[in-house]
Amino acid sequence: MSVLEPPELEGPDPDLDRPIDGLVEDDPAPAPPGASRGGRAVVLTVLAAVLAVVLLIVFLLPESAQVRQQHLRDEYREPASGAAVGEAALLLQIPVLGLDQVVVRGAEPVQLRGGPGWREGSAPPGQGNTVILGHSTLWSYPFGKLDALVGGNRIFIRTRDDRVYLYKVTEVAVVPGDETEVLQADGPTRLTLVTSAGGPFSSDRLVVTAAAAGPQPEVPEDARVAVSDTEDVGSFDERPPSGALLLLAGAVVAAAGVFALRDLRRRYGVGVAVVIGGPVVAIGVVLVLFNLNSFLPVTY
Repeated sequence: MSVLEPPELEGPDPDLDRPIDGLVEDDPAPAPPGASRGGRAVVLTVLAAVLAVVLLIVFLLPESAQVRQQHLRDEYREPASGAAVGEAALLLQIPVLGLDQVVVRGAEPVQLRGGPGWREGSAPPGQGNTVILGHSTLWSYPFGKLDALVGGNRIFIRTRDDRVYLYKVTEVAVVPGDETEVLQADGPTRLTLVTSAGGPFSSDRLVVTAAAAGPQPEVPEDARVAVSDTEDVGSFDERPPSGALLLLAGAVVAAAGVFALRDLRRRYGVGVAVVIGGPVVAIGVVLVLFNLNSFLPVTY
């Protein structure tokens, strides 16, 4: 049996070394057509989400707060000797600012969504330091103009059993977040209004202190409470951990909705994607907005 001899190798074929017309050897391969469209879709989705959040902050939160404030106002008109947490407790009026707000009992984020909140643990009107917190930027920002107050400005507090307390501003100051002595409940009859100062991540607070002015109504026996003189008054921010969980859940739901939108658009078109995925994104964004105070100052 003869062994096949390998063919003799000839010199390099000049045709193999000749570059193909229109291509350069070092040119990168062109990107697939869908890559650029996918990148643009991601950018547009992010921009749309940011725009939606801005619009919701500007329109949804104030509208929601105004609706809640109206419900509290209707509740306040019903005479009562007291109020449970979450119910209308007081009416706060500052004529020079045109402020006329029903104050709910409690000052956690869920209570401050509808207006100012009377801080739990502070004194009722006429019995010590009545502390009221309110937003300066988000929701209907009822305390957004507190920095315009000056000494001598009048503030009225009205209770649901027709007592009216008059206070006059004695001090307007910005204090660091760890100077919580202004929340001390005992001492002379006075009013303390608190809101945020600085940016959304600043712990500083704008504090308005007002002293009782003129004769004060006598507090009925059934409205009197024991005012604590403890030095441990807590912090300006009182909020349950559930808010953080809801905010995280909202972010997850919104992200899932965005991915669903992209997938549905590729499979079924824009119309189906918006009808099915749009509400999911909206629910997630609303959950995030309503629980922003899990990380921002409660009174921002």
